Formats: sequence, C-alpha cells, structure tokens
Amino acid sequence: MLRLQILSGHKTGAEFIARKFPVTVGRSPTADLSVDDAGVWDKHFEIHFKRGQGLTLKPFPDAIVAINEEPLKKPEITLRNGDLISLGALKLRFALSPVRQRGLFLREALVWIALSLLCAIQVLIFLAMVK
Repeated sequence: MLRLQILSGHKTGAEFIARKFPVTVGRSPTADLSVDDAGVWDKHFEIHFKRGQGLTLKPFPDAIVAINEEPLKKPEITLRNGDLISLGALKLRFALSPVRQRGLFLREALVWIALSLLCAIQVLIFLAMVK
C-alpha cells in the first residue's frame, strides 16, 4: 500500500513497505521505519490513513520535515505519489505500492462450468420439445 524508498543516508537504496497504519518514522528502535541518520529524532513523523483525505504526514512536535524541499508549515499534509520527504540529512521518496490482483482462475473456471451446464440444459430442453 505505502512504500518509502530511502534516497540518502545509511540505508540508501532500501525500501520500506507499510502494511498497517499509522507508520512511525524515526531513530527509535520501536519506530516502524527506524533510521539512524543525522538530524532524525527518535520519533520524527507519522503517516496516517484518513478516509476521504488519503495518506497524511504529521510531524511530532518540534521535528522539522520538508516535503518536496519546502519546509512543512502546517500540522499535517496530504501526501501525493512521488513526494520527496526530507528529515535531517535523510531523504525519502513516498510512493503507493503496486496492488497485486488475486488469482481469478477458480472464479473464471466456475463461471465457465456454469455456462456450459446452462447450455447443456437448454439443448436438452430443446431436444425434448422437438420429439
């Protein structure tokens, strides 16, 4: 659902995929995404999912966060796919993970079996009426 790609710092190139909300990012080992880079606080920010609004980033008090190189001046901001999140010396790219479609083989097979049975029943009814 949510992917954070680490663009700079000690874990450059790594990706974090969130499976639950809220997602906490910071230096603390209890953070969902724990990063140990200069300027990152123990709990730096959280990403929440809000119905009708989408995914929002909310920094913890006194933590400095920039979105697309612009310092965050509001208590929270709605994230867009591809946003660049800067916190201290760390840069993250926010993206929505591709959604995997479940296999439809069983469902399609059942539909084809049902259609085949329906056609067979119609043919039998037609043959019974002709006699």
